[in-house]
Amino acid sequence: MHVLLPLLFLLALRIDTKKALLFAPLAVLPDFDAAFNLHRAVFHSFIPVVILPVGLILYSKTKRPEWMLGSLLVLFYLASHVVLDLGGVAFAWPFTTDMLYFDPEVTFNMQGGINFGFHLQYGVKPYVEMTTTDFLSETGFAMIFLAVLVAAVFRKEAKNALVRVLEIMKGFLHR
Repeated sequence: MHVLLPLLFLLALRIDTKKALLFAPLAVLPDFDAAFNLHRAVFHSFIPVVILPVGLILYSKTKRPEWMLGSLLVLFYLASHVVLDLGGVAFAWPFTTDMLYFDPEVTFNMQGGINFGFHLQYGVKPYVEMTTTDFLSETGFAMIFLAVLVAAVFRKEAKNALVRVLEIMKGFLHR
């Protein structure tokens, strides 16, 4: 989900497909902090997610303007990973390992009419090592279901985008 959702978002915005694909692996980079037994801390903090990419953007602006789109994609992919992990990240690491969390809950039912509910919990909680997680969470399933619905509604555009992605990937493989 960390690669697929931001990539689909960029493709929907019609960002250069080759660059969007080229930078997509950066979306999983933050999870390498699990190697240091500090998953959702070291590479999920503001230093690699905000400070380093903003430095790259400033360098691009002043010295290498042709790098600007790539620099923005670096920031987007790294930040999207943290946003998708907002069930708990130690964003202020190394100053604290307390985890920021944002936990929205949307409910919908049709009992006695159409009813929507929204409940939001957020704040700070003590650090908990995120060792393993389900392969596909309820949220992950909901996102896949949403993507399928969007693809069904915009099937022509989705088909064209998928064909284009496959063409580009085939081009990479035949080099």
